[in-house]
Amino acid sequence: MQTPESRWWIVAALSLLLTVPVQAQTQERTITLQETIDLALQTDPLAVAAATDLATAEADQLVARGSWLPQLTLTSGYSKSSQARVNRSTGLLSSESYSAGAQASIVLFAGGERIAQNRAANARVVASSAEYRAQTFETILGATEAFYEAAAARHLSALAEQRRVRAEQQLAFAKTRLELGTATTSDVLRAEIELGNAELAVLDAAASFRTATLNLGRWVGVAGGVQPVAEALPERAPELPDRAILVESALRSSPLVVASEAELKGVEADRWTGYSAYLPVVELIGGYDWSSAEFPPDRRSWNVSLAASLPLFDQFRREAAVKRDAALLRLARARSRDARIAIQASVESALQEVLSAEQRVEVSKRASELAREDLRVLEERYQADAATILDLQASQVALTESEIAAVRARQALGTALAELETVLGRKLEEIGDE
Repeated sequence: MQTPESRWWIVAALSLLLTVPVQAQTQERTITLQETIDLALQTDPLAVAAATDLATAEADQLVARGSWLPQLTLTSGYSKSSQARVNRSTGLLSSESYSAGAQASIVLFAGGERIAQNRAANARVVASSAEYRAQTFETILGATEAFYEAAAARHLSALAEQRRVRAEQQLAFAKTRLELGTATTSDVLRAEIELGNAELAVLDAAASFRTATLNLGRWVGVAGGVQPVAEALPERAPELPDRAILVESALRSSPLVVASEAELKGVEADRWTGYSAYLPVVELIGGYDWSSAEFPPDRRSWNVSLAASLPLFDQFRREAAVKRDAALLRLARARSRDARIAIQASVESALQEVLSAEQRVEVSKRASELAREDLRVLEERYQADAATILDLQASQVALTESEIAAVRARQALGTALAELETVLGRKLEEIGDE
């Protein structure tokens, strides 16, 4: 069976083994929150994928705009055969022939299809832009959470070390009182147990801190640990705009609302594309050709044609397309309506979370101050033989819990602010500057 002394030496040995990685962490790169966000936006695969989708939508928009312009084609040819043949143009025998030509065509009327396609392409660009903005803020939120988690882990590691120091002091108090005959061996044993628990807490906090720095490094594209700058956790929230202003801003610029409304416009345009299939298509085609058995070719010809087509029956494909578009339009309207309702609830919830988190910071800060004073008083009373070791350790536990709660409250405040900006799709300072 292990004695308290042997257990203490085991903990000390584990602490020594952890010293090297902890010292190595001090050499790691430190980074600010803004640097974390900037690097995360460059390396997060989801953000890169959203940017790719936006680029694809812009390419489709370019194609839709190009449908209003004519198509131009240049052709040329040369042929040579082993036997001479009669050239149809000249009536002479020739084994070689040369040709060149230019052709242009433009659709004069397509039943409104191009107008609808351009509107749909524009709507898809707006929707993709909103989705890219939404993913940008999702990436910012994830990076912010990782940043604050690392900052909180560092604070918790420091608090664990403070607990260990206080446990050593309590052990010294207990030994002194035992020598004076005012305490029992049980007091010393309890103090040693608390010291062992404090040492284990130091190890756990150091491991959690290391894990948090590695996770932060992944967000910024670094294969290793990255530490946040000192005092990274917020103490208080910035001055927030009025609730009504936040809701109005979200309804106007929230990526969720913008994307749903753009989707609705795109579906409406696609519906008109289906109707345009019932109208004729008129196309103008013109060309100029050169051909001869000699080079350069000297025989020239030109042609112009005006063509119109109107499908009378296409096995109900047009009717099926119109029916599908009508169903998609109902769905898009429902999503747009729901997005506007949902964003209002999300703003209310996120704002309330920020206000609550700010209050928790103040309450936990006050609780830490009271717990620290309570521990000081009990330490004096214990030395004066007016309190027991259990009273002292209970005060120690209360102080540790209140300090941890204060750190977590500051971490929650920073995360809540990032979540509010994610819902709004804008920075809070941008709204305040309006």
